[in-house]
Amino acid sequence: MIIMKNHKYMKLYKRNLMEEELEFHGSTTVGERGQISLPISIRRKYNIKAGDKLLILGKGEDDLWCILLLKGEILSKLLVKFEKSIKDILSKV
Repeated sequence: MIIMKNHKYMKLYKRNLMEEELEFHGSTTVGERGQISLPISIRRKYNIKAGDKLLILGKGEDDLWCILLLKGEILSKLLVKFEKSIKDILSKV
């Protein structure tokens, strides 16, 4: 994963993410095999269907952490945008 701290899109994304309120969609229990079920409200809102590939990202310490699920196709779209932005920046150098 490439993190570009000075990239304008990353700054915008981070700012927007932090300004938005978190929505509570219910809770889930981790089963014996480590599986969880996503609540129907979140599956409907983000159009998550059976067979979708989700990337799992995590951050934090032992006692304070979070997990982020990201659809694989969304990451692909973001990377295409980043690639175009990088090419634009490099063409000006």
